[in-house]
Amino acid sequence: MASSRIFVKALPPSFTEDEFRKHFSQNGKRDVTDAKLFPRRRIGYVGFRTPEDAQKAVKYFNKTFIRMSRIGVEIATPIDETNVYKGRVGAPTGRRDAAQPTSLAQPDNSMKRKREIPTQEEQDPKMKEFLDVMRPKTKTKVWSNGDAVENPTEQHTAEAVSVPAVLAEEASDDEYETVPKKIKEEQQTMAAANTTAAEPESRNEMLQNDASTDREQRVGAQEPGDAGASIPTPDSQNDPEPSQLVNTEIETARTTMRLFVRNLPYDVTTEALEAEFSPYGNLEEVHVSVDPKTGSAKGFAFIQYSDPDSAEQAFVERDGQIFQGRLLHILPSKEPRSSKLDDFELSKLPLKKQQLIKKKRDSESKSFNWNSLFMNADAVVANVADRLGLSKSEVLDPTSSDAAVRQAHAETHVIQETKAYFRSQGVDLDSFKKRQRGDTAILIKNIPYDLGKDELKRLCEENGDVTRFAIPPSGAVAIVEYKNAAQCKNAWSALSYRRVKNTVLMLEKAPADVFAGKVTSQTVDASVNSEQGGVEKVSATDLKGADQTVPDTVGTATLFVRNLNFTTTSALLTDTFKSFEGFMSARVKTKTDPKKPGQILSMGFGFLEFQSASQAQVALKVMDGHLLEGHKLQIRASHRGTDAAEERRKTDAQKKAAAQSTKVIIKNLPFEVTKKDIRALFGAYGQLRSVRVPQKLDRSTRGFAFADFMNAKEAQNAMESLRDTHLLGRRLVLDFAAEEPQDAEAEIEKLQQKVGAQVNKLALQKLTSGGRKKFTTQNDEDIA
Repeated sequence: MASSRIFVKALPPSFTEDEFRKHFSQNGKRDVTDAKLFPRRRIGYVGFRTPEDAQKAVKYFNKTFIRMSRIGVEIATPIDETNVYKGRVGAPTGRRDAAQPTSLAQPDNSMKRKREIPTQEEQDPKMKEFLDVMRPKTKTKVWSNGDAVENPTEQHTAEAVSVPAVLAEEASDDEYETVPKKIKEEQQTMAAANTTAAEPESRNEMLQNDASTDREQRVGAQEPGDAGASIPTPDSQNDPEPSQLVNTEIETARTTMRLFVRNLPYDVTTEALEAEFSPYGNLEEVHVSVDPKTGSAKGFAFIQYSDPDSAEQAFVERDGQIFQGRLLHILPSKEPRSSKLDDFELSKLPLKKQQLIKKKRDSESKSFNWNSLFMNADAVVANVADRLGLSKSEVLDPTSSDAAVRQAHAETHVIQETKAYFRSQGVDLDSFKKRQRGDTAILIKNIPYDLGKDELKRLCEENGDVTRFAIPPSGAVAIVEYKNAAQCKNAWSALSYRRVKNTVLMLEKAPADVFAGKVTSQTVDASVNSEQGGVEKVSATDLKGADQTVPDTVGTATLFVRNLNFTTTSALLTDTFKSFEGFMSARVKTKTDPKKPGQILSMGFGFLEFQSASQAQVALKVMDGHLLEGHKLQIRASHRGTDAAEERRKTDAQKKAAAQSTKVIIKNLPFEVTKKDIRALFGAYGQLRSVRVPQKLDRSTRGFAFADFMNAKEAQNAMESLRDTHLLGRRLVLDFAAEEPQDAEAEIEKLQQKVGAQVNKLALQKLTSGGRKKFTTQNDEDIA
């Protein structure tokens, strides 16, 4: 992965960090996310948003001058994986190496001629005393009280002389000797020095500090006969090894599956972190901590995985790596604080309360809802009744048999009005078809009709700063956008399934680009009038012209021109159309004059030839109705004559194509719906050719129906209008019916395959449903 961090050297001695950041922020609008200056060493690091910005900065600033210093700029190399205990697991530690035998841990120094020179500390006791006094409190013994500590070597020597070791009776008195402490110290020093050259300097310093601490904490006096052994103190016994600390961190990350990421840019987004950590596994939550006053990030975030292996891999591989110009620091996080009830406490509550709590809990993780424009049926009827000046009972008329159809028509009208209003406010309605949701906007549904707009907005403003608030005149649905994701999350927790008036509010996360559309200047009423009820008045001319296409025959296209003046010639017709692109020729159809032999007469029509059908289509739209010598031209596409069989085949194909686009299948129908209801509901959007509701053997409906319109435009209008409508509480699912088979043999083969699959399935069920049965693979004669 390319680095987004650069390394700068040879900086001026008196260069400040503010000047350093300001200097590398110039030339282009590059976003500097981090700037670290080391003035004594005259070097620094600069982090950028993207690796491309870092490359441009290197190209621009390298070998340039700051004051009188010529700086060098290059891409900062990430931390080498070989220098870090790889994977944090199974890394060699200094103590583990020191525990190995001396013969394996150090080379043979028996051939060494020069004697090791003692350190200054060993030569000068005053220096040793001074260092002991000036040692920090963290490294001094509590019981020492600042007293000078005698040289341990001298103590051991004195005690060894005063307390001799007991030997066998036959041993000579000359065999009494002192055991020097220096031998043990040399072994420990050489064992501690047995670290590989690939380990970092910080690790060597840590091992040296541990070794010196162990030497300081050893007991000054040793028992006779055990002078070469040391008695460890409790501090040295409880000191954890680095490998144990690393394993503990990994175990914590695997247990909680939650990571704490810090040193992030203050304008980091949730989407950027998801893109960075999603390759390691499925993310359950990405929470960026935000300052509620300023709305900017605090520089750290929490990453929640659903798999322990994914959390471990992300923890091991991303710690210390570069992200948007900054070095990530990742630590295992504890489980989030939660006030949720456990299953035992939840079981004590009433069943209705349990279901409400579970719904509210599941709504936090649910990101998609299949019905975005869900509206309260009571609010829809109340809205329509209020506009008409009637009561709800008069609108529905419970004595009639089509109350459900009336309710569906009212809902369709309100839905079309809502769509028109949202479009005028810059809402992209197509974005609701996407499954990806944002984290700053909420769609509020099931709003009661008697809840005022100001009251609803006041409820939303209790949880954060509302930047945009869109609610249509019907007041059935609303879209609320907050300043940041934290405020939106608080609003979700406060308003989800909250009882307001006599209903419960239902929330859905709006898409990330829900306000991507442009705000139109037209009024909502004008938009509603054009889409009212989803019905668009279609004239007969539009229906005829809908299928007016120019056929492209053998690479050319021909137009038929009629109503020509009888004095119009081919030359004049050519001059009229030669300015169009792709024009090839123009010809006026003529015949011989029977009264005047040798002369010709115009037949009042002609033909225009173009190079392509698209060019001919342009000429048709422009010149149709053009006045030429006092006559209004009538231009149509020209069709060459064909034989009767070919003409019939084309006619049948056109009828089938028209039937495919005019027949609509209605799914998810309530079983109480009749053919009369379907005709009453869909008949308002066009002229129906037929309505079919399939039934079972017991005369009950099968839950779907077919509606065949007279033309494709009316079928399309019905689909667009009724797509989100409910009938008897069920949302209608509309689609064009499947095309009719054109090849009989292919259809027969398809049916045979379907029947064969069913037969094989039944045979398999017979073999497996009877349980285990005894069967033989040989005949009785073979067994005998």
